[in-house]
Amino acid sequence: MTNTKSSAQLPFGSVGFHITSALPLQTLRGIGMHHITSHDYHWDNRVRKNSYVLLQYTISGKGSFQTPDHTYPQQTGDLFLVQVPGDSQYSLPDDSEYWDVLYLEFSSECLPLLYHIHLSCGPAFHLEASSTLPEQMKQLYADAISNQLASVFDNSKAAYAFLLDLADYALENPALSSPRVTLAKNYLDSNYYNTDLNLDEVADAVGLSKYHLCREFNHLYGISPGKYLANLHLQKSCALLLQSHQHTIAEIASMVGFSNDNYFCKVFRKAFGTTPTQYRLQNQNYDLVRVLHDSHSRVPSDK
Repeated sequence: MTNTKSSAQLPFGSVGFHITSALPLQTLRGIGMHHITSHDYHWDNRVRKNSYVLLQYTISGKGSFQTPDHTYPQQTGDLFLVQVPGDSQYSLPDDSEYWDVLYLEFSSECLPLLYHIHLSCGPAFHLEASSTLPEQMKQLYADAISNQLASVFDNSKAAYAFLLDLADYALENPALSSPRVTLAKNYLDSNYYNTDLNLDEVADAVGLSKYHLCREFNHLYGISPGKYLANLHLQKSCALLLQSHQHTIAEIASMVGFSNDNYFCKVFRKAFGTTPTQYRLQNQNYDLVRVLHDSHSRVPSDK
């Protein structure tokens, strides 16, 4: 890898990558740094033909990014991240003299990470001054123009590493918030083991109607509260199956909120294609098993 250069030392331009691998790899398809001064600069993602994930970061100046519901002014440190084609557009507004941007185009295999980032931060957000992501983007551009991403695997490793860091930043610095919905999620996290827990109880606890709870919860987390609770039951059961060998299947079912072990086994098999007993046996070849969850859906530890 080359040494990191400041944006002032990097030339404006762009590099495209034609990926010939048949493997479903997350890759960087294009990258560039542009100095935009024309007010004819306008991209409507609704009519674009190629399919990819676009990230555009503002180095300096001012731009504008629009979705059907909102206009996001883009200034130094801001970025937007969207699927192309998609219902969004961006342009140099009339009140801006210029817009210096660094853009990255990723393959459509990156859409699952885009989904998680949108859940936490939406399509546009600001990078704090402490973030290393701007320098990472500049390094990717420097590597691209100096032919350091010389193979499909070099490209994919660099793209995936950056996207994971971006997802980690977004999940640890959420821009979206709804206090009552957050309270509802915390209530589910703290009471998932209660077999009588239901959405009416959760809605009453946070002062929302069940309709508004379901709508707002799904908007914020991209999943219904009922489905979130069901996933929570399964995540906790997996951890207990692997880490608490002294407990029987029936005991684990009760500990994570299932009314009986028969129903637990049925739900578990439908979700994972194996029974709880088989799942436990398949993972006994290790001295220690650590169950990992992403920070967006991290399951609380046992009380």
